Amino acid sequence: MPRKGGGPPDGRTDEEQWQPPGREEPLQRSLDMALELELDDEEEDPDFIYGDIVHDTEADEPIALVVINIPGLELDEWEFEDGDTLADKTPKYPDDDEIIVVTPLDVLEQHIPRWGDREAAIPLEDLVEEKIPFAPFPSLQLVRVEDSHLRD
Repeated sequence: MPRKGGGPPDGRTDEEQWQPPGREEPLQRSLDMALELELDDEEEDPDFIYGDIVHDTEADEPIALVVINIPGLELDEWEFEDGDTLADKTPKYPDDDEIIVVTPLDVLEQHIPRWGDREAAIPLEDLVEEKIPFAPFPSLQLVRVEDSHLRD
């Protein structure tokens, strides 16, 4: 029968509050530690980084696309010349989804043959200035098929 008084059953120590070193507030061991581990995992391994090879999940015949920039914008913040946002053009994805900027692998190799030696994203201004074709995508529309050279 479930306990209604709250707190751990007599003799159980796995649910007692625990004060880790350097923390101001105690944790409930199981739930709080699991949530903390989940947050740490998300921070350590982003879905996409510069150099990842991805496919467009909506393409009939996917081609290799390279992640070249992650501008930190949401779909409703990327505006095209016609005034529409990426959210307007991709209504099936949430407006707050993250934008990933990609270019076809063969195009990138033509313009920047040593792109794999880079350790940082290519700034959008450089892409425009060098006339390198690129496209913004909702992150949820892409799937990583090959890890970047920057992933350990």
